[in-house]
Amino acid sequence: MPSKSLPLRFTKSFILIPLLAWTFHVHAQVQPWSLERAISHAQSNNLQVQQGQLGLSGNDIDLDEAKAAFLPNLNGSASHGYNWGQTIDPFTNQFATSRIRSNSVGIGSGITLFAGMANHLRLDQAEERRVAGKHDLERTQNDVALQVGSAFLGLMFAEDALDIAALNVQTTETQVTRIKAFVDAGASPESDLLDLQAQLASDRSSKTSSEGEVALARLQLAQTMRLSPEDAENLTIQRPNIDNIGTMPMLRALDGVLTSALTSFPEIKAGSSRIRQQRIGLDLAKTAGLPRLSASWSYGSGFSGAAQEPLGDPELQLFTIGVTETSLEPVLSSALVYSDYQTRPFTDQITSNVNQSLFFSLSIPIFNGWSVRNGTRRSQIGIEQAELQLEQTKQTLQQSVERSHQDAKNAIETMAAAERSEAAAKLAFDNAQLRFEQGASTQVDYTQARNRFDSARLQALRSRYDLIFRIAILDFYSGRGLRFKL
Repeated sequence: MPSKSLPLRFTKSFILIPLLAWTFHVHAQVQPWSLERAISHAQSNNLQVQQGQLGLSGNDIDLDEAKAAFLPNLNGSASHGYNWGQTIDPFTNQFATSRIRSNSVGIGSGITLFAGMANHLRLDQAEERRVAGKHDLERTQNDVALQVGSAFLGLMFAEDALDIAALNVQTTETQVTRIKAFVDAGASPESDLLDLQAQLASDRSSKTSSEGEVALARLQLAQTMRLSPEDAENLTIQRPNIDNIGTMPMLRALDGVLTSALTSFPEIKAGSSRIRQQRIGLDLAKTAGLPRLSASWSYGSGFSGAAQEPLGDPELQLFTIGVTETSLEPVLSSALVYSDYQTRPFTDQITSNVNQSLFFSLSIPIFNGWSVRNGTRRSQIGIEQAELQLEQTKQTLQQSVERSHQDAKNAIETMAAAERSEAAAKLAFDNAQLRFEQGASTQVDYTQARNRFDSARLQALRSRYDLIFRIAILDFYSGRGLRFKL
């Protein structure tokens, strides 16, 4: 039977759906990365950040454990065993010499009623550990953001340097075409053409080198962001708006930046939290010398193979228990005697052997090898170490802020000098180019002026990006986040 072909509209749909899916996939791969998105991706995939997040999860567990310490414990127990030889049965209180089987089941609970507020202090300490862990994670995220920002600017500079190299190639190619026409017409010596062709080869080599620098900068940014090799190859960036790059910014006051950094930076907050942890630890060490009151309760039952019960009807038996003192006549007594016995059933014994207990215990430390005193002294040392560590962190941060502020001031002066040098070199190059085109100077003079202009342009470009990064660092220390804007 001949098959019927699908309608044309369904055929087009089957073709368009995979094509659209592939297009969206490719678009997602080549979508330019903004600075904010790059930082967010790097922070989500950085191994140190992930370790910090796991550490924070561990702190959450410690916090739950500290809260659970206020609750009583509850445990069940069960046993099954055999005994040989003479022993006292725990349920009949009789001697047993044959092998007996015994079982026991029970449940018990205990709670600490007073331990010098130790549980409350452990809860406070667990909360402080989580606070410190949270700030440590923020510090790691800040470090990742700075690494991404530096690599991002590095790629921007490399791309701009490549644009300059490509423009030089185009300019030299234009000059080669023009001089070749003059040489063919006999208006210029062939040596000028050979010199320009050598310059063109040098410019193309510089462009190739710049392309390698761009690839290296792109790889560094991709590695910092932890991109896959496939995504790294298609990495493009969304350049921030730096149209006002030539304006001279006003630096923030050093005192204001220092105040913001020393009060809001996560490493400072983490250090303060660790001091509080140590102080809580001192109070916790002192509780070891206080009385401890606890309570316990248990409920259980058991089974013993030695527990017997009679079978059948009893018989009345008489037996002598003594004689009279005068007539020496026997004194008789009677008892009901059973001919056979069996082990009491398991369920009957479990029901009848139920026992409960409730105990209160008080422990008063008197002397324990100076453990309380040594623990207190050790906690005092821990407090002093935490305070010194915080001072060291503040000192390091203050030095970094002061150095960054001075670097920004130097970058402003360097950029101003580089722009003046670039402007002067451009005028010199424009004059040399005009003289060369008019035949009033040699190609050597033209090349030297062009090289000086290229060097000045690259230096000005480098100084501008350096200034952008320095200003971004100061904004970062001021708590405004990382952004590239003058």
